Amino acid sequence: MSTKKSWLMGLFVVVLLLSLSVIWVSAQGDRPPRDPLIPDVPEVSSDYIPIQGRLTDENGTPLNGTYDVTFRLYDVSSGGTALCERVRSVTLTDGLFNTYFSGAGCSIDGRQLYLGIEVEDDGEMVPRQYIDNVPVAWTLRPGAFISGTLGSNAILDIENWASNGRGLRAYAMDQTGINYGVVGASRSPNGYGGYFYNNGGGVAMRAGGTGIIQSEAPTYLWISGNGVRPYHQTDSTIIDMDTIGGALIYRGAAAGFKNVMLPITLPGTLYGQDVRVTDMDIYWQGNTDFDAITAVLLRRQTGVCSTSACYASILQDTADHVCDVGNNSTGCVQHYDLTTNNVLTADSGVLYLTLELGFSGASTWIDLGGVRLTLEYDD
Repeated sequence: MSTKKSWLMGLFVVVLLLSLSVIWVSAQGDRPPRDPLIPDVPEVSSDYIPIQGRLTDENGTPLNGTYDVTFRLYDVSSGGTALCERVRSVTLTDGLFNTYFSGAGCSIDGRQLYLGIEVEDDGEMVPRQYIDNVPVAWTLRPGAFISGTLGSNAILDIENWASNGRGLRAYAMDQTGINYGVVGASRSPNGYGGYFYNNGGGVAMRAGGTGIIQSEAPTYLWISGNGVRPYHQTDSTIIDMDTIGGALIYRGAAAGFKNVMLPITLPGTLYGQDVRVTDMDIYWQGNTDFDAITAVLLRRQTGVCSTSACYASILQDTADHVCDVGNNSTGCVQHYDLTTNNVLTADSGVLYLTLELGFSGASTWIDLGGVRLTLEYDD
């Protein structure tokens, strides 16, 4: 009698019973012996996969005694490299045995698995046995990892057909530190970390509770130079709009410096968070190298009065800046990093931008294309 043949016939029963082990035991008059190394009730996060079965010789006679059995998991039906293997010493009573396979360190991530079995040193049996649904539940336990290549199909598809149901519900329960209920990411520059839509025409995404939606990506706000105006109604300043959103500013007949204003109104909060104005870029150009921006003042309104009690200074720059058209045919960008008093709130979203301009003559000009503000959000 061939030993390998007898084991092959017997161990084939093990695999057939693998996914039905609980039902199989309860249906038998005699239970297989329990592995003394395994607790009666493993923890919820246990790494053990139970294996129960019956071994016989080639004549169907149940075997008794102790044998070393090697169990191996593969993701291919033949060839390849084992994802992991375990050697277990099983004790047979009337052919019945009960043991566990430790899946710690195995790549059990939802892919199709196959079980290879070798008794003593007989060599691994062929073919490997297809493992059905039981180990797949491993991918739904705490700390689960699911991986695969499914093209346009979802790795995990959740549907709830109840009229008031929820498809996915996740909570980060610890009330300290920084934790996350749901995290989404894409490694593709053209992909999305999260994609929400509503085929019925309803809301695609809604922030409940405090309503905060936070992003590390900045927002850029453009203020057209067309909005610039003289500081005083009686000023001789002449402002002509250009055809691309900017304005040509002349001092007019009176000599001296001229102040102009560019109104800026921002939402104090965006997506439930206070707004930080972190950068300002002024796009401009001068007629000659004597036509300059000689001062920049940016304030945040905090009240309605003419004293310092009603504003907070964000920026005050009194340096001369030159950008003559002869050397800068496409203009210049004057950049500022804003770090002081730059947090807007629900009660504070009006900014006061004043430019002091110097001119070489009554007919020379400064072209103000516009201003770009960079907005970020409080943590």
